[in-house]
Amino acid sequence: MAFVTADRVLDSSTSIGTGAFVVSGTPASGYQTFSSVMSIGDTCYYSIQGQTTSEWEVGLATYLVANTLTRTTIYSSSNAGSAVVFSAGTKNVFMTMAASRSPQLNASGNVTALGTPVSATLTNATGLPLTTGVTGNLPVTNLNSGTSASATTFWRGDGTWATPAGGGGLTWQSVQTSSFTAVAGNAYPVNTTSAAVTVTLPASPTAGQAVQVTDYAGTFNTNNCTINPNGNKIGASTSNLGLVLSRESIAFVYIDATQGWLPYSGLTSNILYIVQYLIEAGGGAGGGLSGEGVGCGGGGGGGYIAGAKSVNSGDSFTIVVGGGGTGGTSTASTSGTNSTASFIGTETAVGGGRGSGNTSAGGAGNYAPASGGSGGGGAYTNPTGASGTSGQGFAGGTGQAAGDYPGGGGGGAAAAGGSPATSTSGGGTGGTGFNWLSIGNSYGGGGGGGTGAVSGGGTGGTGGGGNGGNRTAGSNGTINTGGGGGGAGRLTTSGTLLGGNGGAGVVVVRYFGATKGSGSTITSAGGYTYHTFTSSGTFTA
Repeated sequence: MAFVTADRVLDSSTSIGTGAFVVSGTPASGYQTFSSVMSIGDTCYYSIQGQTTSEWEVGLATYLVANTLTRTTIYSSSNAGSAVVFSAGTKNVFMTMAASRSPQLNASGNVTALGTPVSATLTNATGLPLTTGVTGNLPVTNLNSGTSASATTFWRGDGTWATPAGGGGLTWQSVQTSSFTAVAGNAYPVNTTSAAVTVTLPASPTAGQAVQVTDYAGTFNTNNCTINPNGNKIGASTSNLGLVLSRESIAFVYIDATQGWLPYSGLTSNILYIVQYLIEAGGGAGGGLSGEGVGCGGGGGGGYIAGAKSVNSGDSFTIVVGGGGTGGTSTASTSGTNSTASFIGTETAVGGGRGSGNTSAGGAGNYAPASGGSGGGGAYTNPTGASGTSGQGFAGGTGQAAGDYPGGGGGGAAAAGGSPATSTSGGGTGGTGFNWLSIGNSYGGGGGGGTGAVSGGGTGGTGGGGNGGNRTAGSNGTINTGGGGGGAGRLTTSGTLLGGNGGAGVVVVRYFGATKGSGSTITSAGGYTYHTFTSSGTFTA
């Protein structure tokens, strides 16, 4: 781990709230990415600035997960120096030099911003002063006759002796490259370069026994080191403990049967790991009709929230997965269900808006599109697409009040729905969905607009959007993508055609390394563990 400074590091993020910030990994032209200058566990000074708001923050961040900055210390902000609850929308995130941490020459030529030096008088075991203007721990081999100092003993500024972790009784062993059972009184360098390693603690420990584990090659963040309490406890829990930070080093001491082993030195093990999450709401329904020779608007894709959060072992989070909207008819039931999906606290993704419906090319019963995570597409006398939720989706496309009356495409999570392909006949294309962390899956595509023509129904957007009908019913959005349903299109005969149903939403949680949490369908890929919720449930860290 290192403190990093670098020139021209700038990226963007849509993360909200007070948690960690996930950056895009694609910098502005002429700038560097955080990933190109930082390694897992590094720290840096950062600044976050809202592009469309007055929100800003400067502080110290820790790079615990790829393309993720955990806000460790806040130095100044638009929230009176406290963490800013960032609202939706895109923010600029860049590496900076914090003014309060920058030494400078003032007008008199003196260095400023170094803080106030603290002095103290240290004494040896006989009470004689050692030195002045010095604080902290001093390594000593001998102070005077009659002391109990040794080569591994430190003299504290408070007048006491101390022995550092790993010395004074802990004996360092050879480098361990495979799983093993530790022996009390030993310290182990563990190398996980080739594979994850499990360290099993002693089975029958006694109070005061100690064991230390240290990341030998700086690879605990790639292949984790698991600490197995071997039938006892670690911090009052019988669960395994995961060491997931590069260069992490923890010394444990056994206290009693109630608390078990407790970390007493090294990096904190209270935060077990960082999780990244996607919350994708259900998609809006496509508009339906009973009129003749007209098309309807496509449903908007479900809104999304993506972010990262540090969690403790045993933390439990309720997951709610929203359903897709029901395909519209020619009645007021054209409204689809604008479902939601929540993961942590009040973070809620908004369901996609329904597409506009129709009763006839010249009739009065035309039902307006609805706003949502992404807005529904317009049609005929309601040609303007509905709006999306800032930071979660975009507006629907425009319909046409002429020719074969094609409907607009539903909005998508990453781009607005298209207007009709032609001025009089082609339905609008659904908006493009959101590709989370560029892992191959897209979510929240808008539904295509329908048309009264024999061909030309709008194509659903990438990310599960359903196709619009051309004198047919609209296609359904793909389940568990939050894709919007396609709008219906009508031949000049009687009858009713339904808009496509919106696809149900999904919640995905992932973290680096072996499985640690529980809940949902669990898979692994690229060194990460994924918990995928296709219905409501509970994630336990």
